[in-house]
Amino acid sequence: MYVVAIAELNEAIDIEAVALASDLGVTVYEARRLLAPGIPAVVLTTLDKPKALELLARLRTRGHGAIACDAAAVAPSRDMTLMRRFRLGQDGISLDDVPGAHLPYDDALVLVAAVHRRRTANEGEVHDRKLSVARAVLSGGLVMTRTVKRETHAAEDEREPVLYLFRRSGGAPWILREHGTHWVGLGRPVAPSAADNFRASLQVLRERMPGAVYDDRLVARRFAPERLAVSGGSAGTTVTTSSEGGIDLLAHLLALWIARTAPP
Repeated sequence: MYVVAIAELNEAIDIEAVALASDLGVTVYEARRLLAPGIPAVVLTTLDKPKALELLARLRTRGHGAIACDAAAVAPSRDMTLMRRFRLGQDGISLDDVPGAHLPYDDALVLVAAVHRRRTANEGEVHDRKLSVARAVLSGGLVMTRTVKRETHAAEDEREPVLYLFRRSGGAPWILREHGTHWVGLGRPVAPSAADNFRASLQVLRERMPGAVYDDRLVARRFAPERLAVSGGSAGTTVTTSSEGGIDLLAHLLALWIARTAPP
C-alpha cells in the first residue's frame, strides 16, 4: 500500500481542496475532509504505485511539501525499541533490559512528540428482577416479580504521550512512553508522576541531542487514522478504537519529510 501525504501546505485549505478534488476525482467536500484534521495530511492510500507518484508530482508542482512512502516500511510502535528501562550515558542511551542496545546522541535525526489516544466503549444488556404487583395478583402470589431489560453504555478514553526517536543510521525507531517506563536512568530525582518524569526526560533528551530536529505538531492532533476492534458475546459488545497505528504513520511521514529537507 502506497501513502501520499502533504507535510507542508503552502495554500489555504479551501483553495487546495478544489485542486485536490480534481486530482482524486472526488468532491471538494471530501477533499477538504482529508486536509481538515491537520498537517501532515494523508491524501491518498493506494496499491497503484504510478497513481501515487502522479499525485505526488502534482502536489509538488503546486508548491506543497509532499511525501510518499510504502506503508510496509512503517514500523508499528510494538516493533520499535521500547525505552522502558533506559539509561542516559555520556555519549548515548542504553537499555538495562535490552543488552547491547545503544543509541548515540549524535545518531538521533528526528524527535517526534505525539499522543496515542484510545477509546473503549462497552454496550450490553442487564436483566433486573423487579416486584410486580399485577403478576402477584393474577398468579395468586405464585409469581411476584417480572424481568426488566435495560441497555447499558460505558466509555473510557485514554491518552498516552510518546516520543519517537528516528535514527540517522536507519533501522526501527526508538520510542519513549509515558506509561510503564522506569525513570531512574534519567539521572535526576524521580518525580511523583509519570507525566512529570516524561516531560523531564523530553527536556534532557533535547539538550543532549542538539543535532536532532524536534517536532511536536502531533501532540495536539486529535484525529488520525484509527484501528477498530470489536469483541463481545452474550453479555455485550466492546468496541475499541486506537489512533496508535495512525500516529505511527504520521510520525514516519514527518521524519521522512524532515530528513528530506533538513540540512546535512
